[in-house]
Amino acid sequence: MLEAISRRGEAFFGYGEGCVSEKSARLRHLCIFWAATVFVLGASSCERSGRGSRRAEDRPDVLLITLDTTRADHLHCYGYEKSITPRLDELAGKGVLFTQAIAQAAVTPVSHASILTGLNPYSHGLRVMHGVTENRLAEERVTLAEVLKRAGYQTAAFVSAFPVTERFGLHQGFDMFDADFLLAQPDRLISDSGIVNTGKSQRHAGETTTRALTWLEQAESPYFLWLHYFDPHDRQVMPPQEFMADHAVPIGMERDVLRAIYDIEIEYMDQQIGRVFDWLIQAGQAASTIVVVVADHGEGLGDHDWWTHGILYQEQVRVPLIIRAPSISDGWRVDYVVRTIDIMPTVLDLIGLDTGAWPDMEGESLVPLMGAAAKDPGYRAYCDSVNMLTYRPGVTIQEVKDDMLFGLVDWPWKYVHHALRPEESELYDLAKDPRELENVIEKHSDVATRLKKELMALDCVPSDELGGQKGAGQMSPEDLRRLRSLGYLDEGG
Repeated sequence: MLEAISRRGEAFFGYGEGCVSEKSARLRHLCIFWAATVFVLGASSCERSGRGSRRAEDRPDVLLITLDTTRADHLHCYGYEKSITPRLDELAGKGVLFTQAIAQAAVTPVSHASILTGLNPYSHGLRVMHGVTENRLAEERVTLAEVLKRAGYQTAAFVSAFPVTERFGLHQGFDMFDADFLLAQPDRLISDSGIVNTGKSQRHAGETTTRALTWLEQAESPYFLWLHYFDPHDRQVMPPQEFMADHAVPIGMERDVLRAIYDIEIEYMDQQIGRVFDWLIQAGQAASTIVVVVADHGEGLGDHDWWTHGILYQEQVRVPLIIRAPSISDGWRVDYVVRTIDIMPTVLDLIGLDTGAWPDMEGESLVPLMGAAAKDPGYRAYCDSVNMLTYRPGVTIQEVKDDMLFGLVDWPWKYVHHALRPEESELYDLAKDPRELENVIEKHSDVATRLKKELMALDCVPSDELGGQKGAGQMSPEDLRRLRSLGYLDEGG
């Protein structure tokens, strides 16, 4: 095993000499067939109307990994000076890295709903994390898990925090949906059933990974596995002591402590993701598995005087997105604007599912961008932040957002509309000002007017401001307690 892992740089998503099982041989032949197909047809010729449908038993396994609260610019493969993500960097070197991927929200359940449905928030209807209405994905919305299950896939999810659980409707389509940390009593470390309880409605990456690996040992192909990691979100749940022993946290300014802990959490998460990659290598499944890694949103870390997330600056909505599949050549980099709603159609395209079985989606397949002949598709990326947010993550840092924000990225422009304070709306030239330090809305009022008009045409502003009528989605006292434990509400929230 150690010898195989030492060769993972060349073996990950490629076949090593040790992969000689019957299943590996079958997958090897399948991968050769795909490679030959791509060579003859060309990666850029994957038009929707020209594809047939593969049989279920011939389809690749799918692994979706969502990184909660993870900034793109804190991954080494995205230019971060610290090498804290060696396993994700390795994946990027073997796949396609998208440098301008935009999440459709900077709030966990809302963003995940877009990833899992291919729809913008105003279409899938999960608009807020806490509120009276629109805080749950409706059953009539079709998720990636539901489509893959119908296509013959075994489906499983192992999630790490309350905001992506069944409470928000994100369990739809999964044969196995593991969020057992919710069963533990708040005042006990271990429940009667042996479940590890963090006391904060979450669990760290190690526990999630261990449970997922147990499931993988008995999973049958084709399978769809969603892994959600929450570690960078909350410094109250630190990595295990044996990991922390090698990572000193500075003593001093709170801002320095928060940033240091953030990086440590990302490094630990990367290590645990590496355990999954190592399992795929040892099982001979690495080369035949579609892997998608994406963050739901980033984190402020003091930029724009904001420390957490929930608003629409680039450090919060520009997210890492890495895709590796058997038909993809190594090491592509795509600098065009894409959206997280593009993930679902991309996966359906990569597995060869006939488009007649695709649900309605607002995203587009990114497969045509995964080749040398790719051209800028000119995508416009929508994002919003509708919740009125109160964050109190630390002793001194307190943040309150009392406006609804609606953003549109039309490269190089980014317009952010403030619904309740329109005079505070913003416009940035991302090509010249990637950190969004200069609001140029007065200099380029014509651009702002155009983008505002396009935003309003989407009918994206809630008509009732998410208030008024109380429906079935009203948050229970237990829901609110869990959200407070994660820092989303103050005691009066």
